[in-house]
Amino acid sequence: MTLPSPEVITTARRRIVLAPFGRHTRYMLSGYLRNVFTVLSILLAIALTIDLWPQFQTVAAHGSSGLLAFWSVVRFAGLRAPGLIAPLLPFATFIGVVWTEVAHTQSGERMLVWNSGRAPLDCLTPALILGLLLGAADFTMDAFLGPASMGIQMHERLGRDGEALDRGTLSKPAWIALPDGLLKASIQFGPPPVLHDLAVFRRDADGRLLEVDTAPIALLDADSGLWRLSNGQYWQATNTQAPRVAFGGATRQTMIPFQQRDVALSLNPLWLSWYNLVPQYIPLSVLHRLAHSDDIPDPHGQYATRYYVVIAEAFLPTGMALLAASLAMLFLAYGTSAPALIGIVFAGYTAHFAIKAGLILGQNGFIPPLLAGFTVPVLLFAATAAVLAICARQARGR
Repeated sequence: MTLPSPEVITTARRRIVLAPFGRHTRYMLSGYLRNVFTVLSILLAIALTIDLWPQFQTVAAHGSSGLLAFWSVVRFAGLRAPGLIAPLLPFATFIGVVWTEVAHTQSGERMLVWNSGRAPLDCLTPALILGLLLGAADFTMDAFLGPASMGIQMHERLGRDGEALDRGTLSKPAWIALPDGLLKASIQFGPPPVLHDLAVFRRDADGRLLEVDTAPIALLDADSGLWRLSNGQYWQATNTQAPRVAFGGATRQTMIPFQQRDVALSLNPLWLSWYNLVPQYIPLSVLHRLAHSDDIPDPHGQYATRYYVVIAEAFLPTGMALLAASLAMLFLAYGTSAPALIGIVFAGYTAHFAIKAGLILGQNGFIPPLLAGFTVPVLLFAATAAVLAICARQARGR
């Protein structure tokens, strides 16, 4: 028997190269997509049932009867879907990839791949493409489709959130802390925002009251940045010559009537237009401006954290897919033992939980917003690199 020469062996080995769109990639990618969408459909069905059931009758009432009521429920479910899918997609990606990898191992296909000489890193191409596709979809839903669908619900007063967050009516009287005092007003959201039945209380550095301004309405002058109060009254601690009128119950204070008065309020009109909305419902461009504004009463952390989390969601499905595929190559290389499978699923759930925990910690100021958004994606890629290094050492030992 004549053995092949070393040159022939070297040539045969060189034929096994990375093929980003080869047969193996297309086959695995189709399996990933099929199983991810199956898992996502199950999770979405559960989430929609929980979300729709308490408000089903209210939503159906927007349609008169019959088919119109059915269409109202279907349309509402479609409007709710982007906001429900976006946080579920990274975890669904992880489970879908693990599901495909289990089938890959049990069918014996993984053994054929190993025997072909394909390196572990080459086997990650389908997971990488899957993550890029789903990352773009997740970012689009959370940054644009989710806020847009909530805007429709608020405009039409559709569902519980739509009614509670309706921007077409005056808000309830709100107390807003200012750098130099306190503001009480009802907000007409606009844009531009308008303040109704307002009272402004200014204080000095020691907390002593310096000035009070009251008016039924205040409009923002875009050129000067001042708020124009109409048909109101004001009081100043330094004024002792003005006529005395009743103010504040039985206590008599010095108040001066006016037809128009311009006052400076450290209030961002953009923030007023989006007042009382959780950052989840605010478009990405507005989040960016609020996160970098110096004249909003709210802590910047909640806007900046949400902004960075949305940006990071473009990378989360990629990190989850790569980690799931690499863990399967390490622990499911030759069989699917229950402990290994449970451990892999638990790792994916831990990552899913860490995403939520980072958002909560960042919005409440416990960690910096940038850290809250990008810690989990960085850890996912680092864990994938570590698992691949172990796989490569095992491959060299085979």
